[in-house]
Amino acid sequence: MSVMIRFGIIFIGILLQGCGGGNSSTTDPSVPRSATTSSVVSILSSSSLSSGVKSFSSSSTSSRPADFPTGIAESLPVLNISTNDSAPILSKETYLKGTFALTGDGVEQVDGALEIRGRGNATWEWDKKPFRLKLNQATELLGMPASKHWVLLANYADKTLIRNDIALRFGRTLGMEYVPRNQHVELTLNGVYQGVYQLTEQIRIAKDRVNIPELKVDDTEAEKITGGYLMELDFRMDKDFCNGPGSWKPFCNNGVNTDREKTFCVDSQEGMSPICVDTPETLLDTAWSAQREYIQSYLIKMESALFSANFTDPTTGYAAYIDVDSAINYYLLNELFKNVDGAITSFYIYKKRNGKVFFGPIWDFDWALGNAGVNAGVEKTSGWHIRNAPWFNRLLQDPAFEAKVKARWQTLKVQGQLEEMFEYAEARALWLGKAQARNFDVWNIFYWEAFYTRVVLGSYELEVKEMIRWQRERSQWMDAQLSQ
Repeated sequence: MSVMIRFGIIFIGILLQGCGGGNSSTTDPSVPRSATTSSVVSILSSSSLSSGVKSFSSSSTSSRPADFPTGIAESLPVLNISTNDSAPILSKETYLKGTFALTGDGVEQVDGALEIRGRGNATWEWDKKPFRLKLNQATELLGMPASKHWVLLANYADKTLIRNDIALRFGRTLGMEYVPRNQHVELTLNGVYQGVYQLTEQIRIAKDRVNIPELKVDDTEAEKITGGYLMELDFRMDKDFCNGPGSWKPFCNNGVNTDREKTFCVDSQEGMSPICVDTPETLLDTAWSAQREYIQSYLIKMESALFSANFTDPTTGYAAYIDVDSAINYYLLNELFKNVDGAITSFYIYKKRNGKVFFGPIWDFDWALGNAGVNAGVEKTSGWHIRNAPWFNRLLQDPAFEAKVKARWQTLKVQGQLEEMFEYAEARALWLGKAQARNFDVWNIFYWEAFYTRVVLGSYELEVKEMIRWQRERSQWMDAQLSQ
């Protein structure tokens, strides 16, 4: 079944939301305000929260990993951004110039000039906007390595504010080569408080990010041409996307996908989303024809090997082209969280010089961990999701690959990384107890419903409790399957 058909219902939901279903700016005085700090502390300290997960309100701090938050944050780092002449940010394409200052207790204060624009797909349609930042100078922010390029995730669709944080941290515990670092901040834009955001590294080729060589136009000799390439699978880049339910999108012009025309993509022959080259971003230029032909040929050979009769052969099958360990980690993480976007969009892969294709970095989990209910089975704690994608379905037909998946799961379980995930979620939600109240005083959305909404619960503490309950049931179901 094609990507377009399989995910048509998601497009329809987006269409309905875009027609007005996502407006939440009108506050109903009868709707309860956001959860108080005391109620969050109370429920996060309850042993019933996560069905056996120990509460960090009473556990020893010495037993916590170093990256666990402690207690309740009185305040978060504050990021103040001002655009020139207080101009509103209305575009995802056009940067506005401005300044920034990052301050807070215990924070190394920094300031400077920047450019800012909107970002995101469905997330850009909602009231609390996500942003992309380009600083004038590479700057270290909140202990994260210096760079000019950053992202502010709004997490508007996630009423716990922590799903992306949980998933990214879990990726780091898996030992994935690169996982975007992130920190929670409170954003003020042109003097107006905007709530809690997640300041996150932008995925790009760099020494402290996707650490592969950045190709130059004259890198055409046999060794250099092999890498690096940073790519993303995205269903929106399908040539026919603008002839279907997505035709109202701004990049669609009379049925033509203008984003696709600006990006070099290789179409899957097996039903996956198009594989589009993020970097080098100029691969469509005539001067880059050699690199373009090389990566297109490699990807075609990779997919052909995966679906060949001898696909399990370690020297001629998929393992000759794909780093197997990275594929296993990507699969388990996205399957565990039943990520709606997993394997169809925000699915990054990269190819090293003289090396194979690696799966990752991971990205985009605001609809995961039981958040979405789009009549596609993602609302259930049982059932496979990612393995239904053609590449993963084929990989798991290899007994050796399936055995490695099961062994990896058992290792994570024995090492306590699965249980630690729940402990971290509880600690992070507790830590945000005061900041989330300020956020939801501005964005009073606990009774807001969009096309993807699975449940409406009415408070922060109930949202967190339900997320952990759902994720624990999901983990237990997967454990039953992967322990056979």
